[in-house]
Amino acid sequence: MTLARRWALAAGALVALLAAACLAVWAVLPGDEELARRVEAEFEARLGQKLVVGAVRWRVRGVPAVEVLDAHTVQPEPIRARRVAIHPQLWPLLHRQLVIDRLEVEGAVVPRQSLAVYRGRASGAEGAVRVRSVTFEDFSYISHSGVPVVYAGEIDFDDDGRPRRLEILRPKVEPTVSLEATRDGQAEGGADLYRLRVQAGGGTAHGQARLTTSAEGRLRLTGELAPRGVEVASLLEAFHRRAFVGGLASGQTELSAEGHTVVELFRSLRTRSELKVERAKLLRLDLDKAIKSLGEDRAGQTPLDSLSGVMLTRNTEQGLRTEFTDVKAVAGTYSATGRATLYRQRIDAQGELEIGGGLVNVPFAAHGPTREPEVEISWGAVAGAAVGTAILPGIGTAIGSRIGGAVSGPPAPARPRR
Repeated sequence: MTLARRWALAAGALVALLAAACLAVWAVLPGDEELARRVEAEFEARLGQKLVVGAVRWRVRGVPAVEVLDAHTVQPEPIRARRVAIHPQLWPLLHRQLVIDRLEVEGAVVPRQSLAVYRGRASGAEGAVRVRSVTFEDFSYISHSGVPVVYAGEIDFDDDGRPRRLEILRPKVEPTVSLEATRDGQAEGGADLYRLRVQAGGGTAHGQARLTTSAEGRLRLTGELAPRGVEVASLLEAFHRRAFVGGLASGQTELSAEGHTVVELFRSLRTRSELKVERAKLLRLDLDKAIKSLGEDRAGQTPLDSLSGVMLTRNTEQGLRTEFTDVKAVAGTYSATGRATLYRQRIDAQGELEIGGGLVNVPFAAHGPTREPEVEISWGAVAGAAVGTAILPGIGTAIGSRIGGAVSGPPAPARPRR
C-alpha cells in the first residue's frame, strides 16, 4: 500500500490537468495552440498554480482522445509530465460531465515537496472527475531524500469509484518488486475485502485488507500481510536505500490507516511488523575486528546466529518514519539488544553489547546522518571484557571489563562509522 500512496499523492494535480484539457474541448473545437492556452488557464483557475504546456492534441474520430504533451508546473521543483492522454466518454462529455475510460501518464516526475500546495484543491478536482482506468509508465516520485524512484502500473475502478484491481511495480528491477491488490467481495459489517500480494527481495507477502466507511464518510483501512523470505538488502536497494543488514526476513505485518479521502488514507498509513531474519549478517561492520582494534578497523561483515525485532513505520509530512524496537542479535560470543529510529535520512539508536553470556554489558549509541553516523562506545571496556573471557571464562570476563574500563577511562569520543 505504500507504493499506492505515492501515486495517490500526485493524482489530484494530474487529474486537474486532465479536467482542464477536456473542459477546454467542450465549448468548441479550437486549434492546438489555443487549446494549450486554455488548459493552462483552467489549471491555474482550479489549483492556483501556473502551468506551462508544450502542446495539446485532440481527436474525436475513432476513440476520442486528448493528449497533453511536455507540461510542467511553475514551482521551485516543478511537476512534469512528458505525455498525459485522456480517453473520455463522448455522451457524458456532451452533458458537461467528465467520465474518463482510460487515463495514460508517461514520463511524469513528481517531487513530494511540490505536492503540498495542491492538497485540498486537488481533492476537489479529483472528486469532479470519474476515472475508470489509469495506467502509468516511467513515473518518477522524488521523496524527501531527493532520490527519484521510478514506478509503473495500472489501476481499474468499479462504478462506486473504489479500486477493483491495482498493480504497481518497480520496472527493470531484479528480483521483481510489485504490489497487487484485488477487490474480493465484502466481509461482515459491509467492509470491502482486498486480496494483497507483494513480491520483493526474492520473497513474497500474501494477505488481505478491509476498507470501511463510517456514517460520517470517514474511511478506515486495516489489513495483514505475511512476508516470507524477503532479502532485506535487495529490497532496500530496489528503492535506492542503503542496507546495513542482510538476510531473509519473515514474519507478520499489520497495517492501518484513516482519512476522509483516499489521499488522506495513504498519508496516514502505519505498519507494525514482527520479523525474524535468517542467514542474517551485518553488512558494514566486522565486530570481531572492531573489538580487537578498539574500533579503529571495522571494515567487513559479521555473520549473525540470529536476528529478530519489531519494525514500525508511519507516514508523516516529512516522509516515512521507521522505528525498530526489541531488536535482538547474536553473533558467536557476542549478543546485542537495542532500538533505533530512521527518519529524514538520520539515525538515532541505543543499545547494549553483551559479552560472555551477558555477564558484561557495554552501552553503545549511534546517531547522525545514515550515510555516516557517529558511534559512541567504550572500546576499552569491550576489549577488556574480551581479554578477560579468553583468560578465564565467567569471572575473568567481569574482571577484564573492569580493568579495560579503568585503563580506557570514560567512553571514547564519538567516532564516525566507516
